[in-house]
Amino acid sequence: MKNPVSTLFDGLLDRIFSVLGAVTLSQIPQFIQQYLQRLAGHADEAMRIVERYRLAAERAGMEFDAYITRFKEDPDAIIAEHGIIMYEAVERAEFLTRAVEALQSSNLFTRPFVFLANLDTDIAWAALQIYQPGVPTTIEGAVYALTGILLGLLVYNAIKWPVYKLTNKNNSSD
Repeated sequence: MKNPVSTLFDGLLDRIFSVLGAVTLSQIPQFIQQYLQRLAGHADEAMRIVERYRLAAERAGMEFDAYITRFKEDPDAIIAEHGIIMYEAVERAEFLTRAVEALQSSNLFTRPFVFLANLDTDIAWAALQIYQPGVPTTIEGAVYALTGILLGLLVYNAIKWPVYKLTNKNNSSD
């Protein structure tokens, strides 16, 4: 016969692990959303800078790529460095814009993979520094919470199983 105290304790731990799993995993969509907001802000600002370079090229009567190349290939190292900075700004703006579009067009099942594939660690770290936990009230949040419950139960049972085996082995040898 099972001990009522151990049954109560087992049920309590079971629920604690379930709640911890649900709360923890339900934060994933919340973090991705906050990261996406920061990412989109960086993308907007990068595109604004690139647009200013495009306008300067237009005012100079040059194609944008030729404008950057002219700077990059200038014999004056200071001007050439500015060309490299312009080129890198264009590359960065394109990367950030693609990352925003990829995240926005992803779905519940692909979003974590798209997030990781397009991750900008500096932006993610900055988002984490000011991260505000929340209670997601979306289908996505519910799916993550349910997955967290299942994962919490799995972890709890993985911890409990060896203890259960050990105590039953000791009880059967009495």
